[in-house]
Amino acid sequence: MQSSILDSIGVEIIGVMSPVSICMLLVVLIVYSLSSSNPFSAASAPPIRTAANLVYLESSSDSTSQKFEGALLNALVFVILIAVVTFFLVLLYYYNCTGFLKNYMRFSAFFVLGTFHTSTVRVYFFLRGCEVNYVTFFELSCEFIVLNLHLCVLADC
Repeated sequence: MQSSILDSIGVEIIGVMSPVSICMLLVVLIVYSLSSSNPFSAASAPPIRTAANLVYLESSSDSTSQKFEGALLNALVFVILIAVVTFFLVLLYYYNCTGFLKNYMRFSAFFVLGTFHTSTVRVYFFLRGCEVNYVTFFELSCEFIVLNLHLCVLADC
């Protein structure tokens, strides 16, 4: 009996969807775990300006039309920012700057792992009332980040 194209496509789809689904589940569990009585979401804290709200920073007194226009403006600026960075990376690839791109990817992996890991674990410890020795925490965080970065480099990503 011949195998159909659906058999091979199904294997590829499951191969992609399994790690994505596991990652999404972990993110939902982390967000759920950290969202209850988060000390950093206090009403008195000033809003943080990020790449997603470069132009318009929403306030509770704004009307619905102002929020909609501000959201559209922020989306436009964000898409332009992503397009410019993507164009720059494609330009680097076109001119065969692969060494720079590899080091950029390594730095990005290090930065993302570092900020995500340290902020998430710090908030988790704070919410659970755990005492943290910051020197040990910093050392363990660095070891975790470097270990994951070495795994990324060994995987030649």
